[in-house]
This record gives sequence, structure tokens and C-alpha cells, in this order.
Amino acid sequence: MMATRAKAVGVSIAILVVTLGAAGRARAAEPLDAYKAYLAAASKATAPDALFPFISSEYKAMLQQAPKEEVAKMLKMGIAKQGLSDLKVTSQKIEGNKATLELTGKLADGRASSGKATLVKEGGDWKLDEDGWATPTQ
Repeated sequence: MMATRAKAVGVSIAILVVTLGAAGRARAAEPLDAYKAYLAAASKATAPDALFPFISSEYKAMLQQAPKEEVAKMLKMGIAKQGLSDLKVTSQKIEGNKATLELTGKLADGRASSGKATLVKEGGDWKLDEDGWATPTQ
């Protein structure tokens, strides 16, 4: 009886640990999901540390080595700060641990924008490695 109860408690604890671990670290199954998560974080970011869970180790190293003034300017001027919405993938190419997305979207002021994002898979998660957007002038 005691052995059965101990086994049941052990199984319950194992399930709880697995469940909590998965909940605390939601993985983006698709590159677009990972990019959307990055954009959501970047729209609120006031420091580069807020982006670290969403970007590649190479991109993270670049931000850590760049002059703080440049990083601050990048955070303020990034596409995420411009109210990007209606995000659509026009092309997606996945080759192994690298994904390239070609995207369109609308800015808060209604202007159309197009961009390209490259993501890499690190530790099973898609992470932004590089992105760039073009916006027509008004």
C-alpha cells in the first residue's frame, strides 16, 4: 500500500514538473510564430535584454558589443515600435536550421511595408537572426 502510494506521488510530481517546465518555456513551432513573439517583445523593449530570449546567439553577441547609444536608437526605431499589424508571409523557405520569411504588413499610420526575416533554430527554438523592412515614404 505504502509503495503504491509513493509511486503515485512520484508519478504526480514528475507530471507536474514536466507540465510546469513546458508552460514556462513555450516553444514556437513555426518560424512565423517565433518572429511574432520577437515583435511583441520588441514593441515593449526598453533594453536589449528583453530581446535575448527571442534572438540568435550571434545577434545577441552583436547587441552586447554595439555602442549603447546605437542599440537604444535601434530599439526606438525598430519596425515593432511602428505598430506593425496585418502581418502576412508571402514566402517561406526552411532549409535545416535556417528559415527565411518574406513578409508584408501595415504600419499604424496605414502605410504598407514589406520585410524579410531570417531565423535560426537554436536548442530546438526558432530565434531571429536578422530582419529588415522597407517602408514607402508618404
